Amino acid sequence: MLPVSTRETVAMETPAWWATALIEGLVLMEAGFAMAPLFLKRKTVSSLSPVPGKALMDTGGKTFIFCYLIQTKSDAQPGRKKAPSGASTRSQDKETNLKTTPIFPSAACIRRAVPWVALVLACSARAGESVEVMHWWTSGGETAAVGKFKEALSVRGVEWKDLAVGGADNQRTLLKTRVGKGSPPDAAQINSDVRAYAANPGNLANLNDVAAKGGWDDALPAPVQRYAKLGGKNYVAVPVNVHRNNVMWISAAGLKKIGASAPPKTWDEFFAMAEKARAAGMIPLAMAEDSWVNFMFMQVAYGTMHTDAFRKAFYDADEAALKGPGMVQAFEVMRKARGYSDRSAATRRWNEATQMVIQGKALAQVNGDWVKGEFTLAGKKPNVDYFCIPVPGSGSGHVFSSDAFMFFRNAKSPSAQVALAETLMDKDAQVAFSLIKGSVPVRMDADVSGFDACARQSYADFVAGNKDGTLAAAPSMLQTPARIAAWRDVVLAFWNDDSMTAQQAANRMLAAARAN
Repeated sequence: MLPVSTRETVAMETPAWWATALIEGLVLMEAGFAMAPLFLKRKTVSSLSPVPGKALMDTGGKTFIFCYLIQTKSDAQPGRKKAPSGASTRSQDKETNLKTTPIFPSAACIRRAVPWVALVLACSARAGESVEVMHWWTSGGETAAVGKFKEALSVRGVEWKDLAVGGADNQRTLLKTRVGKGSPPDAAQINSDVRAYAANPGNLANLNDVAAKGGWDDALPAPVQRYAKLGGKNYVAVPVNVHRNNVMWISAAGLKKIGASAPPKTWDEFFAMAEKARAAGMIPLAMAEDSWVNFMFMQVAYGTMHTDAFRKAFYDADEAALKGPGMVQAFEVMRKARGYSDRSAATRRWNEATQMVIQGKALAQVNGDWVKGEFTLAGKKPNVDYFCIPVPGSGSGHVFSSDAFMFFRNAKSPSAQVALAETLMDKDAQVAFSLIKGSVPVRMDADVSGFDACARQSYADFVAGNKDGTLAAAPSMLQTPARIAAWRDVVLAFWNDDSMTAQQAANRMLAAARAN
């Protein structure tokens, strides 16, 4: 047996040594000792607190120390040998036991050792490996959220090398350049259609084995699986979170001001409230620049078309759905909604529109759940100062977007890529990330009890939507950028041209799909 004593340190040599050390530690536990293995960065040991039977790892460095902290059982415990006559200290007693008592591992001890041995072998084999991850999360809150994934990955013995690019468009441009030069990162953030990257099957890593081992098919809803496979058969991307798109944010003070007792559930109810809000001196609907007009249209269309027709129209470019009654009704709602916005909307950013609701200058805004961060920063509480409800007409239906990481084929560090994929899909890591990011986990088996009311409702509708078939991915996740842009042009043309009828706009949506 390896010599061990209180706070004695032994330098790590090989994975096999680690496995042996763990088994010996468990044997000592059986024999009447408590063990606390700690993996420590650097060659210093300070303030060690014994945690019997629990392993704590920090694999941020390349050098590790392995420490055994041992204490004997109390004299009252059965089976303990009495101290030899004349023994002066307890440490001498322990040394006597170690030298005179042969200790062999039982079957139970070995069973307990197996998972720890596997973990140590995996982590020590990966020690010193790294993955380059490209993303556009650069704000303070986003950086803190990403830090949770970095921490979880470091526990697996892999370093996350950050390639953070300011702005999603800039990140996509750099990614195209890197892929074109044949030097892609190990993984890159995506949240829209990226089938262009999958045109060459040799570009992307096949994550099917990792997915099968981790049970991804059971943890992810069908629309998310479709996205993670980019419409193919193989997992090539790892989704990490969900943002709900079809949310209406309403000022509680505004509702009180117009004498409303509850938020609207239908567009007719909203328009009735909008009339009262305008009469009370508020802007009924806070809108922002053009891209958010198109964003709102998609949320309206989900409610007027219902899930099946929405999917047929915006996923499959089905002719009947694109020019059908549900699409026409969506344009009619948009025409009426425009009358309750204001002329300054075209030059307003989305967060400025949110501030109007926070300050009581506007009654409502349609935008995704990332808006909540603005309310939180302002010290506002859900269901007290504001309401976050599904867009009128949606019921409990859920339209979502998801941030994911696409994995590129990389022969240099395949095991590190596996560790990254497993980390990104880890339940606890996703919870820790989303609590800071303002999203919810994409896995359907996560614990969201620590989230606020808006997030818990979003997650509940997300999971329920997968069961009842009402869950829908944002069209931008599954359609080509060219087709999305063409549809956006139709929506904006209708928004700015009162002479265009709703049916004409629907017909143009079909023509745009055919041309792109």
